[in-house]
Amino acid sequence: METEDDPLVMYLVVRRRTTRPFAELATAAALAARRCAYRFRDDDRWRDGFEDWWRHSFRKVCLRAEPREWDDLRALDHERVGDVACLPPVRRSVRDRVLVRMQTLSDEAGPLPRFDPDDLGDLTLVVATDLGMTSGKALAQIGHAALMTDLDPGFDRGIDLRVVGEGREGWAALAESAQAVVRDGGLTEIAPGSETVLVVLPPTGSAR
Repeated sequence: METEDDPLVMYLVVRRRTTRPFAELATAAALAARRCAYRFRDDDRWRDGFEDWWRHSFRKVCLRAEPREWDDLRALDHERVGDVACLPPVRRSVRDRVLVRMQTLSDEAGPLPRFDPDDLGDLTLVVATDLGMTSGKALAQIGHAALMTDLDPGFDRGIDLRVVGEGREGWAALAESAQAVVRDGGLTEIAPGSETVLVVLPPTGSAR
Protein backbone atom coordinates (compact mmCIF):
# COMPACT_ATOMS: atom_id res chain seq x y z
CA MET A 1 0.00 0.00 0.00
CA GLU A 2 1.25 3.48 -0.85
CA THR A 3 2.55 5.66 1.98
CA GLU A 4 2.89 9.40 1.44
CA ASP A 5 6.24 9.68 3.21
CA ASP A 6 7.85 6.76 1.37
CA PRO A 7 6.20 6.41 -2.04
CA LEU A 8 6.93 3.93 -4.77
CA VAL A 9 8.62 5.85 -7.57
CA MET A 10 9.49 4.98 -11.15
CA TYR A 11 12.72 6.79 -11.99
CA LEU A 12 13.55 8.07 -15.45
CA VAL A 13 17.19 9.05 -15.93
CA VAL A 14 18.63 11.25 -18.68
CA ARG A 15 22.33 11.37 -19.44
CA ARG A 16 23.65 14.84 -18.66
CA ARG A 17 25.08 16.86 -21.54
CA THR A 18 23.23 14.76 -24.08
CA THR A 19 23.28 16.30 -27.53
CA ARG A 20 19.95 14.76 -28.50
CA PRO A 21 17.08 17.22 -29.04
CA PHE A 22 14.24 17.25 -26.53
CA ALA A 23 11.80 15.72 -29.02
CA GLU A 24 14.06 12.69 -29.37
CA LEU A 25 14.44 12.40 -25.58
CA ALA A 26 10.65 12.55 -25.25
CA THR A 27 10.16 9.60 -27.60
CA ALA A 28 12.96 7.71 -25.85
CA ALA A 29 11.31 8.28 -22.46
CA ALA A 30 8.01 6.88 -23.70
CA LEU A 31 9.63 3.80 -25.21
CA ALA A 32 11.86 3.19 -22.18
CA ALA A 33 8.89 3.36 -19.81
CA ARG A 34 6.91 0.86 -21.87
CA ARG A 35 9.84 -1.54 -22.23
CA CYS A 36 10.60 -1.31 -18.52
CA ALA A 37 7.00 -2.13 -17.64
CA TYR A 38 6.59 -5.17 -19.83
CA ARG A 39 10.05 -6.49 -18.95
CA PHE A 40 9.82 -6.19 -15.15
CA ARG A 41 6.13 -6.15 -14.15
CA ASP A 42 6.00 -9.97 -14.08
CA ASP A 43 9.50 -10.42 -12.69
CA ASP A 44 9.33 -12.02 -9.22
CA ARG A 45 11.65 -9.35 -7.83
CA TRP A 46 9.52 -6.47 -9.03
CA ARG A 47 5.96 -7.82 -9.47
CA ASP A 48 4.51 -6.72 -6.12
CA GLY A 49 6.06 -3.28 -6.32
CA PHE A 50 4.81 -2.77 -9.86
CA GLU A 51 1.29 -3.83 -8.91
CA ASP A 52 1.23 -1.54 -5.87
CA TRP A 53 2.69 1.36 -7.85
CA TRP A 54 0.20 0.86 -10.68
CA ARG A 55 -2.77 0.86 -8.30
CA HIS A 56 -1.81 3.50 -5.77
CA SER A 57 1.07 5.70 -6.85
CA PHE A 58 2.07 6.07 -10.51
CA ARG A 59 4.64 8.56 -9.24
CA LYS A 60 7.54 9.32 -11.57
CA VAL A 61 10.71 11.34 -11.11
CA CYS A 62 13.15 12.33 -13.84
CA LEU A 63 16.81 12.65 -12.88
CA ARG A 64 19.98 13.67 -14.71
CA ALA A 65 23.06 11.46 -14.59
CA GLU A 66 26.67 12.54 -14.69
CA PRO A 67 28.88 10.33 -16.91
CA ARG A 68 30.01 8.08 -14.06
CA GLU A 69 26.46 7.78 -12.71
CA TRP A 70 25.22 6.90 -16.18
CA ASP A 71 27.78 4.10 -16.34
CA ASP A 72 26.80 2.91 -12.85
CA LEU A 73 23.21 2.41 -14.03
CA ARG A 74 24.38 -0.65 -15.94
CA ALA A 75 24.46 -2.58 -12.67
CA LEU A 76 20.77 -1.85 -11.99
CA ASP A 77 17.68 -3.36 -13.59
CA HIS A 78 16.51 -0.89 -16.19
CA GLU A 79 15.59 -0.36 -19.82
CA ARG A 80 17.56 2.16 -21.84
CA VAL A 81 16.61 3.88 -25.08
CA GLY A 82 19.23 6.27 -26.38
CA ASP A 83 20.10 8.69 -23.59
CA VAL A 84 17.09 7.83 -21.39
CA ALA A 85 16.83 4.98 -18.90
CA CYS A 86 13.79 3.79 -16.95
CA LEU A 87 13.92 1.74 -13.74
CA PRO A 88 11.14 -0.36 -12.18
CA PRO A 89 9.30 1.27 -9.24
CA VAL A 90 11.10 1.27 -5.90
CA ARG A 91 10.47 2.82 -2.49
CA ARG A 92 12.22 6.15 -2.30
CA SER A 93 13.85 5.14 1.00
CA VAL A 94 15.59 2.13 -0.53
CA ARG A 95 16.52 3.51 -3.94
CA ASP A 96 20.07 2.74 -5.00
CA ARG A 97 22.83 5.12 -3.92
CA VAL A 98 23.51 6.09 -7.51
CA LEU A 99 19.95 7.48 -7.73
CA VAL A 100 20.37 9.32 -4.43
CA ARG A 101 23.38 11.15 -5.85
CA MET A 102 21.55 12.35 -8.94
CA GLN A 103 19.74 15.68 -9.22
CA THR A 104 16.30 16.32 -10.66
CA LEU A 105 16.32 17.26 -14.34
CA SER A 106 15.13 20.87 -14.32
CA ASP A 107 16.26 22.27 -17.67
CA GLU A 108 13.82 24.10 -19.88
CA ALA A 109 11.90 21.76 -22.17
CA GLY A 110 12.69 22.06 -25.85
CA PRO A 111 10.25 22.29 -28.75
CA LEU A 112 8.08 19.43 -29.97
CA PRO A 113 6.51 18.92 -33.40
CA ARG A 114 3.00 20.34 -33.63
CA PHE A 115 0.12 17.86 -33.49
CA ASP A 116 -1.25 16.97 -36.94
CA PRO A 117 -4.50 14.95 -36.92
CA ASP A 118 -3.79 13.76 -40.45
CA ASP A 119 -0.40 12.33 -39.52
CA LEU A 120 -0.82 10.03 -36.52
CA GLY A 121 1.56 7.31 -35.43
CA ASP A 122 0.56 3.93 -34.01
CA LEU A 123 0.66 5.72 -30.66
CA THR A 124 0.76 9.50 -30.40
CA LEU A 125 1.35 11.35 -27.13
CA VAL A 126 0.31 14.99 -27.16
CA VAL A 127 2.00 17.23 -24.60
CA ALA A 128 0.47 20.44 -23.27
CA THR A 129 3.01 23.07 -24.28
CA ASP A 130 1.45 26.01 -22.41
CA LEU A 131 1.96 24.73 -18.86
CA GLY A 132 5.60 25.74 -18.55
CA MET A 133 6.77 22.29 -17.48
CA THR A 134 10.52 21.73 -17.16
CA SER A 135 12.07 19.02 -19.32
CA GLY A 136 12.17 16.59 -16.39
CA LYS A 137 8.53 17.18 -15.50
CA ALA A 138 7.46 16.80 -19.12
CA LEU A 139 9.44 13.58 -19.59
CA ALA A 140 7.90 12.11 -16.43
CA GLN A 141 4.42 12.95 -17.71
CA ILE A 142 5.25 11.44 -21.10
CA GLY A 143 6.42 8.25 -19.40
CA HIS A 144 3.12 8.15 -17.51
CA ALA A 145 1.10 8.57 -20.70
CA ALA A 146 3.05 5.83 -22.46
CA LEU A 147 1.80 3.34 -19.87
CA MET A 148 -1.88 4.21 -20.30
CA THR A 149 -2.34 1.91 -23.29
CA ASP A 150 -2.00 -1.86 -23.56
CA LEU A 151 1.55 -3.12 -23.18
CA ASP A 152 2.45 -5.63 -25.87
CA PRO A 153 6.07 -6.29 -26.83
CA GLY A 154 4.88 -7.53 -30.22
CA PHE A 155 3.04 -4.28 -30.88
CA ASP A 156 5.96 -2.19 -29.70
CA ARG A 157 8.41 -3.94 -32.02
CA GLY A 158 8.77 -1.39 -34.80
CA ILE A 159 6.08 0.86 -33.30
CA ASP A 160 5.64 4.32 -34.77
CA LEU A 161 5.45 6.20 -31.47
CA ARG A 162 5.33 9.97 -31.69
CA VAL A 163 5.47 12.73 -29.09
CA VAL A 164 4.06 16.05 -30.24
CA GLY A 165 2.87 19.30 -28.69
CA GLU A 166 -0.38 21.24 -28.61
CA GLY A 167 -1.32 24.60 -27.12
CA ARG A 168 -4.42 25.53 -25.17
CA GLU A 169 -6.31 26.67 -28.25
CA GLY A 170 -6.76 23.14 -29.60
CA TRP A 171 -6.50 21.20 -26.37
CA ALA A 172 -10.11 20.87 -25.23
CA ALA A 173 -11.42 19.46 -28.50
CA LEU A 174 -8.52 17.06 -28.78
CA ALA A 175 -8.96 15.87 -25.19
CA GLU A 176 -12.55 14.89 -25.90
CA SER A 177 -11.45 12.31 -28.47
CA ALA A 178 -8.28 11.10 -26.72
CA GLN A 179 -8.09 7.54 -25.45
CA ALA A 180 -6.63 8.73 -22.15
CA VAL A 181 -5.67 11.95 -20.41
CA VAL A 182 -2.85 12.36 -17.88
CA ARG A 183 -3.86 14.66 -15.01
CA ASP A 184 -1.07 15.70 -12.72
CA GLY A 185 -1.23 15.21 -8.98
CA GLY A 186 0.11 18.69 -8.37
CA LEU A 187 3.13 17.69 -6.28
CA THR A 188 5.55 19.80 -8.32
CA GLU A 189 5.49 22.72 -10.76
CA ILE A 190 1.83 22.76 -11.85
CA ALA A 191 -1.63 22.81 -10.29
CA PRO A 192 -3.37 19.56 -9.26
CA GLY A 193 -5.56 18.18 -12.01
CA SER A 194 -3.69 19.91 -14.81
CA GLU A 195 -4.02 17.98 -18.06
CA THR A 196 -0.46 17.34 -19.23
CA VAL A 197 -0.50 14.64 -21.93
CA LEU A 198 -3.13 13.09 -24.18
CA VAL A 199 -2.95 9.55 -25.55
CA VAL A 200 -4.17 9.45 -29.15
CA LEU A 201 -4.55 6.34 -31.27
CA PRO A 202 -5.34 6.23 -35.00
CA PRO A 203 -8.93 5.50 -36.03
CA THR A 204 -9.94 1.85 -35.89
CA GLY A 205 -8.81 0.05 -39.02
CA SER A 206 -6.09 2.52 -39.90
CA ALA A 207 -3.42 1.24 -37.52
CA ARG A 208 -0.70 -1.03 -38.81
